[in-house]
Amino acid sequence: EWLKIVPEGDIGASLGRHQAREPWLLSKSLPQRSKVADSERGMQPSSVPLALSGFSTPAFEQARQVMSGFPLEPMQAGGTGDADEGPTEFEMGGAIAVQLVRGDMSAAATGTVSLVDGDNVLAFGHPMFDAGEVYAPVAAAEIHTVIPSAQSAFIVASPLRELGSLTQDRQSTIAADTSLKVGMIPMHIRVKSDKGQSIGDFKVEIIDSRFFTATFANIAASNATSLYLPDRDNVTVRMKSKVEIEGFPALEFVDFLHSDQGASDLVSSARGLRVLSPLMNNPFGEVGIKSIDLEVEVAFDTNIVEVTNIASTTVELVPGQKNSLDLTLEPFHGKPFTRRVEFEVPKSLAGSIVSLEVSAGDAASLYIAPPKTVDDLVAAFRSLLPGTTIAVTLYSADEAAAVDGRLIEDMPASAINRLRTSTRTSTLTTRRAQSRTVYPAKQVVDGSASLLIKVGPLK
Repeated sequence: EWLKIVPEGDIGASLGRHQAREPWLLSKSLPQRSKVADSERGMQPSSVPLALSGFSTPAFEQARQVMSGFPLEPMQAGGTGDADEGPTEFEMGGAIAVQLVRGDMSAAATGTVSLVDGDNVLAFGHPMFDAGEVYAPVAAAEIHTVIPSAQSAFIVASPLRELGSLTQDRQSTIAADTSLKVGMIPMHIRVKSDKGQSIGDFKVEIIDSRFFTATFANIAASNATSLYLPDRDNVTVRMKSKVEIEGFPALEFVDFLHSDQGASDLVSSARGLRVLSPLMNNPFGEVGIKSIDLEVEVAFDTNIVEVTNIASTTVELVPGQKNSLDLTLEPFHGKPFTRRVEFEVPKSLAGSIVSLEVSAGDAASLYIAPPKTVDDLVAAFRSLLPGTTIAVTLYSADEAAAVDGRLIEDMPASAINRLRTSTRTSTLTTRRAQSRTVYPAKQVVDGSASLLIKVGPLK
């Protein structure tokens, strides 16, 4: 079942740093539909060959995993195709390709045309994703060879000239309209060394669909990285991602991560890729993605430190001024060292006991009300901290009330209780009040530490 993503609670927790470096692409991939069960006679449903060209072996296997819930079978293609060649119209019994990715790499579902009736075309004789009304470019296709097999025959094909648009993806067939032309989302992927030298450059177009854009953008990004940097070694990756959105200034993110398994494992963590699905599946309104830009800067080193301990330089925090904190940071190699930072303590916290937490910026929680509109959602994403920072956060025992997308601080507990016990449906939620100071970091910061400490009285 297709589900809209409803942002609730802490958006930062869902889009921040992964715990245990879980590959987001495989943990939150396409909404899955069950494959048609095999019949008692041992018959199996037909699969659509998904012609993949320009994909590395790891990216190919990744695509195979993602598509395992659909009647699509990834196949190595003969090339990305030539958009200026091929037939100028479809014919019955000819080949048709549905283009999901095109450009410097290609992913196209290839099948046979069943019927041509004016501008209307039926093909495949079975579903592709079984997604109902869906739009993607359809093109003529060149069949390079057929691999005959009694158990699993397949073809090797490449897409050619674009001839129309997919309109329906139903259980019995797919339908296309040759009078329509649909756009795709341009995506630019750059891979660089830590000295700024270009290692690889990819320009592709991705299907514009709230169900599939995020998945194929992630596959394309992982593929670009694994093609140029297949090394399974310690890497520090600095990723800059940018998403152009219709009607809004661009969303820009910086992620700073480390892995001992190579760069391709980290690329799907780029928040410019991870916001695509929440944006396009939000419950508030349609969001148009104009372009996606990703720059991956890779250094084969262990430039990472872990926050192992924090210590206040005073027994009590002094409200209304800057206080000092000593961070114990442990590098991958070498001895732990201490860094002193200063942070603000609001006067409003005087006389209270607070929780003091230090973490990487991209792992810090967001202090926002749950979004109620597309504007709120975009603003929430824009407030995510970059991965090149250290966040020092004070959590008060008091609560801030979140009402209709706004946070209201310093609200008396009696007022919050009054709203909770109202005789009308309440839109009230609460957040622990926060105060945060952010510092730049030269290394990848991992881990976090916290302590309870008293704030002194006002003097």
